[in-house]
Amino acid sequence: MSRNSNKSAEELRRRAEKRLQKDKQKVTSSATSAELQRLVHELEVHQIELEMQNEELRQARSELEAYLSKYTDLYDFAPVGYFTLDPGGLIRQANLTGARMLGVERPRLVNQHFGRFVTADYRPAITPFLAKVFQSHSRETSVLGLQKEGGGKFFVRVEARVSEDGRECRIALIDITAQKQAEEALRENERKYRTLFETMSQGVVHQGPDGRIISANPAAERILGLPADQMQGRTWTELRWRAIHEDRSEFPEETHPSMVALRTGKTVQDVVIGVFLPQADGYIWLNINAAPQFLPGEDRPFQVFITLEDISLRKRMVVYNKLTAREKEVFKLLARGLSRKIIAETLKISPKTVDKHRENLMEKLNLYTIEGLVQFARLIGLLEP
Repeated sequence: MSRNSNKSAEELRRRAEKRLQKDKQKVTSSATSAELQRLVHELEVHQIELEMQNEELRQARSELEAYLSKYTDLYDFAPVGYFTLDPGGLIRQANLTGARMLGVERPRLVNQHFGRFVTADYRPAITPFLAKVFQSHSRETSVLGLQKEGGGKFFVRVEARVSEDGRECRIALIDITAQKQAEEALRENERKYRTLFETMSQGVVHQGPDGRIISANPAAERILGLPADQMQGRTWTELRWRAIHEDRSEFPEETHPSMVALRTGKTVQDVVIGVFLPQADGYIWLNINAAPQFLPGEDRPFQVFITLEDISLRKRMVVYNKLTAREKEVFKLLARGLSRKIIAETLKISPKTVDKHRENLMEKLNLYTIEGLVQFARLIGLLEP
């Protein structure tokens, strides 16, 4: 710098200091004491205002940091996996739970395609689902099967929504593996139950709380001589199944095992009922068990299952074994289709005696036609050559 320049700077500073001194003298001479006090007060108030503003700013910053910490905890350690995807399905962000669900460290997830973790059977659905999410501004849901890195399949319910600017979507993954397994187990149990229901030799009838039949299995159709659709919605009385006790006294419907089980909530077992079936041309004898069913938390049954076992042959065999030798001879000849005259001549008895034996046999064996008698004889092997 030249010597003239130094002189100019010094002169400028000297003149400035002289002017400042004049201004101070002018203010000092012209300012009153009241004005000075007012200025001091204003400065003090302004200083306090600045301090209060600084305190509010510090508090706001502290609250923001606390909120950020809470958000981070909620985001990273939520029980739900959170992901941010771009329109192409690339992962942009993921919380710790999501990374743990996929078995991949979070930094390694960035820019990987989300579809990579979808199982093969669900993979065709992921692209249309993401396209729908980006086209819609409402929440979209789906169910996916996912594969962890290194193995391990699990199921999730996906809830997704596009961002305001439409450049990305945020998805939440809720693990429903236990629910899916329970549903699968339930379906398998239903399949097994249906197979058992359809193939078991015992008849099964499902009745509602009013005693009306809801369903019946094929064995029950065979035993009762009616298809299930003709039983549905009807009671035993409406079906004209006149019931009797073993002593042949009337069996009122309210004392039927199913009605007793519905009324008392207790299982009823081994009740023998004679049921008159027009299509069977007489009574059949059934051994019935009734099991009431309850809804969770309820103490009154809402339905009942009854099992039917046709014991007609067993009861007839008991009676047959108690027949006299003469009765058995008459029974065998009747079953072979011989006339009353020939039977009388063969056994050296009168035709009227043959008629009396036949009447007694039909009553004792609970048979009402010769066809029924012949069928019973064939079942017990009397008609074999």
